[in-house]
Amino acid sequence: ASFHPVALTVTANKGEHVNISFIRMAAKEEDAVIYKNGSFIHSVPRHEVPGELEVSYPQVQPQDAGVYSARYIGGNLFTSAYTRLIVRRCEAQKWGPSCSSHCPSCTNNGICHEDTGECICPPGFMGKTCEKACGANTFGKTCEESCKENYGCRNYMFCLPDPYGCSCATGWMGLECDKECKPGFYGPDCKLKCNCHNRGTCDRFKGCICSLGWHGLQCEKEEIVMLAGIYIPGWNPCSLNYIPGPSHFCESLLQCDVFKSLPHMLHLAGWYTTISSAFAFIRAMFTINRIQPRDTGTWVCSVQTVAGMAEKAFQVTVKVPPVPQYAPRLTDSGHNFLIIDINAELHLGDGPVVSTKLLYKPAKHYQSWMSVEGKRTFFDSLKQKLQLITLCHSKLRQVAGNNWYLSFSLHTRLEFLFPVSLWLFQGLPPPEGLALFPKSMTSLNLSWHPLTLRAEDDIRVEVERKSVNDNGDESSVITQVPGNMSTLIIKDLEPRQQYMCRVRVNTRSQGEWSNYLYAWTFSDRIPPAPYNIRFSNTTDTSSVISWTTAEGHSISSIIISYKIYGKTEYNHIDIIIKNTSITQYHLKGLEPNTVYQVQINAQNNIGLSNPNTSFELKTLPEAKAPYESKGGKMLLIAILGSAGMTCVTILLAFLIMLQLKRANFQRRMAQAFQNVREEPAVQFNSGTLTLSRKAKNSPDPTIYPVLEWNDIKFQDVIGEGNFGQVLKARIKKDGLRMDAAIKRMKEYASKDDHRDFAGELEVLCKLGHHPNIINLLGACEHRGYLYLAIEYAPHGNLLDFLRKSRVLETDPAFAIANSTASTLSSQQLLHFAADVARGMDYLSQKQFIHRDLAARNILVGENYVAKIADFGLSRGQEVYVKKTMVRI
Repeated sequence: ASFHPVALTVTANKGEHVNISFIRMAAKEEDAVIYKNGSFIHSVPRHEVPGELEVSYPQVQPQDAGVYSARYIGGNLFTSAYTRLIVRRCEAQKWGPSCSSHCPSCTNNGICHEDTGECICPPGFMGKTCEKACGANTFGKTCEESCKENYGCRNYMFCLPDPYGCSCATGWMGLECDKECKPGFYGPDCKLKCNCHNRGTCDRFKGCICSLGWHGLQCEKEEIVMLAGIYIPGWNPCSLNYIPGPSHFCESLLQCDVFKSLPHMLHLAGWYTTISSAFAFIRAMFTINRIQPRDTGTWVCSVQTVAGMAEKAFQVTVKVPPVPQYAPRLTDSGHNFLIIDINAELHLGDGPVVSTKLLYKPAKHYQSWMSVEGKRTFFDSLKQKLQLITLCHSKLRQVAGNNWYLSFSLHTRLEFLFPVSLWLFQGLPPPEGLALFPKSMTSLNLSWHPLTLRAEDDIRVEVERKSVNDNGDESSVITQVPGNMSTLIIKDLEPRQQYMCRVRVNTRSQGEWSNYLYAWTFSDRIPPAPYNIRFSNTTDTSSVISWTTAEGHSISSIIISYKIYGKTEYNHIDIIIKNTSITQYHLKGLEPNTVYQVQINAQNNIGLSNPNTSFELKTLPEAKAPYESKGGKMLLIAILGSAGMTCVTILLAFLIMLQLKRANFQRRMAQAFQNVREEPAVQFNSGTLTLSRKAKNSPDPTIYPVLEWNDIKFQDVIGEGNFGQVLKARIKKDGLRMDAAIKRMKEYASKDDHRDFAGELEVLCKLGHHPNIINLLGACEHRGYLYLAIEYAPHGNLLDFLRKSRVLETDPAFAIANSTASTLSSQQLLHFAADVARGMDYLSQKQFIHRDLAARNILVGENYVAKIADFGLSRGQEVYVKKTMVRI
C-alpha cells in the first residue's frame, strides 16, 4: 500500500482534539484522497501530499466515528490504508445516559465504558482500574489466558469491545505487533512510559518493577508489609517525650534502635520522624521481616542523644493465626437457598477467635467474594454452584507504660480454602402449553398441559394475574389450584380490559415463573369501524386494501363490502381474523378501468360496527398481452437456415450503412456547430455575461462569482442529457474545499440550449441565497465554454427518492410484514412539501416563475432538505402579459 495507518484504531472522548494520521510509504504523481465509510471527504493535490497525511477534528463528536481510508486517486480498496475512529458518547472521565457520572481512574491506558462506567483493560492488565499487570505473554480478564507460541504474543492483535478498539499485546508495537518496546516504555503498542521512582526498574510487559517497600504505577507509594502470611495494617512505634521542648530537638537526637534481648540479639534501625507542636515527640518505625513465634520475648527500645542514652524494655508475644480444621457443613437446602454450618469451633493456632466469616461466590464466575458472619448461615436467592472460604479473626491486647508510650498491635487474618462445592436444588419448571384466551366479558380461560404427578409429591399450581392498565393501584391476585388440574377460569374481571398472567408449579420449594401471558376480556359494546383505509399495488384486476383497528374491542372478523360505482348491490367478503395482526387483504377478480366503492366493517361478540365512509378504488386499464408468434418448429428451422446463408451479406451491408450514417452525422453536426459559433447566443468575460435577445435596448450584463479553473477537481458524472452534462466535483471557494455539481453544455448544443443555460445563471444570480433552492456557488469560463457550479445534493432528485421509498414495489415482503407502503412517514412527506412551498414562495417574492416545477427538478440535499432546481426555463413575471385571445 502507498500509505500505512499510524494506528488501526483511535479512541477519543467527545469534544477532544483528534488527529487521524497516515504515513506515506511511496511517492506518486497523483492526488491523495481520504474517505470516511466509503464516502469521499478530502483530497490533497499531488504536489502538496505530505509525508504524514492527517484528518483533524478540533472537537470530535460521536457522528465523526467511522472507518477512514487513505490512498492515491488511482488506487483501489485493496491499496488503501484504514483506521477506525471510535468516539465515546461522553466527555473525558464521564459516563451514564446523561454523562453525569464520574469514571474510575483507569490506569495503563484502560478505557472507561460510557454505558457501564467500568474500565475496559488493555491486553496484559486486569483489575477494576487495570492496575495489575499480568506479565509476559499472558492476558484475559483474570490473566488466565496465555500465548503458547515460541515468540509469545508477538504478531497478536487484540480487539476488545468498544470503545477500546484494537492494540498489540503488552510489550509489543507496530502494525504487525512484531517490534519490542523501546527502553523506558511498556504496555500495548508501547504507548506508556515508565518514569520509575525509588530505584524501580522498567519492564516492557509490566511497567515499573518496584524495589522492596514501594509500590504504585511509578513506585511512588510506600508498601504495606506482608509478614509470614500475616497482614499488619499499622506499624510498630517506639515513642518518647523530651523536655524542655521541641527547640533544636531534631539536631540533638543521634540514634534510635530497637533490639531483642537474650537469648539472641536482633538489632533493628529505622526512621519515621514527626514532631508535635505542643511538645517534643519523635516516632521511629522498625520493620521485622518474617516474624515467627520464636521472636516472642523481651525487646528493648534505645534512644541516644547528646545528653546521654535511655532504654525501655517491652514484651512482644507472637501468636499463630487460627486455622479451621473442618470444612463448612450443609444442613439444609432448597431450590434457591442453602443453610450452612460454618463448623469452625475446632481450629489450629492461637486464639481467642473474636469473629468468623464465611466467604462465598459462584464457582464458575469471576465475581468478587461475598461474606457473612455467624456460626449458622442462611443463603437465599442463589442460582449457581458455590465455592466457600472460612475466615477467622484474632486480636492481641495492647500494653502501655508511663512516660514511654509503647504499643504493639497485631491483627491477623488467614484465608483457608476448603474444597467445598455445593449444588442448589432447582425448582420445577413452569407448565407447558400455556394458553390464555377470553371466555366472557368478565372471565378468562387459562389452560396448560396436565402435569406428571407422583404419589409422594404435594404439587400445587400457583397463578398470578394483574390488570395491565391498573397503573400500580391494584395489587396482583394469587390463585392456587391442585396439581391435577389443567384449566382455570379467572372470574370477576372487567369488560374490555387487558390482563397479564403467569404460572408456576410449587412443591416443597417454589418453582420458576413462566413468561407473562396477555389477553383481553370480551367487549361490552360494538366495535368502532376500521380506519386509516389505504389501497396499494392496484392493477387492472386486483388491489391490496389495508386498515387499522382499535385495540381491546375483541374484534373477531372484518367485513369488506364493495360494488361498482353507480350500482346498488354490494359484494360482501367476510374475513375471519384471530388477532389484530392481519390488517390487509388482496381483492381479486375486479374489472379493468372501473371505479369501485368500498366499505369496511368490524364485528365482535356484541355485533357489527357502524358503517364507515365509502372509499373509491379505481383499477388500471387492461394490460395488453404481448404479441406471440404463431410460427411452428418448421418455420423456426427455415428462418435459421436462411439467416445462416445470408448472415455474411447482412453484416457487410450493416457495416457499410453504419459508416455512411456516421460520416453524414459528423458532417451535419460540424455544420451546425459552425453556425452556432458564428452567431453566439451568449457573450461573457471575466465575471459578467450578456444574453443576446431581440429586444431593442441592450441588456445589462449579469455579474456572477468567478471560480478559477485550477480550483475545480472533477470526480464523477452524475447526470447527462443530449446537449448537457452534470459532474460531481470538489471546488475551492474562499479558501474552503466543498462538494459541488458542475453543469456544462456539450459541443453540439443548439443556440437555444446555450441561451437557456445562460438564462439559468442569470436567474440564480438574481435569486440570491435561500435554503430551499439550489444556490449558485460560482461559474468559470474555460476555452469559450461556461461551467456552472451549484450546490451538490447527495440524495438525488425527489422523483427517484420517492420511488425508492415505495417498499410495496421494491420489497413487498417487507412492506406486508411491517404494514407499510413506504419507508417515509407522513411527517417526512409533509416536510418535503413544506420545503417546496417555501422555495416557491421565495421565487414569487423575487417575481420569478419556474415554468417546469416537477419532482425530477427538486433535489434532496443534506439532512433531507428539498431544494428547487433547474431554472433554465424560469422567467420574470414581467414576461407574462396576457393579451386578448392569446394563450399564456
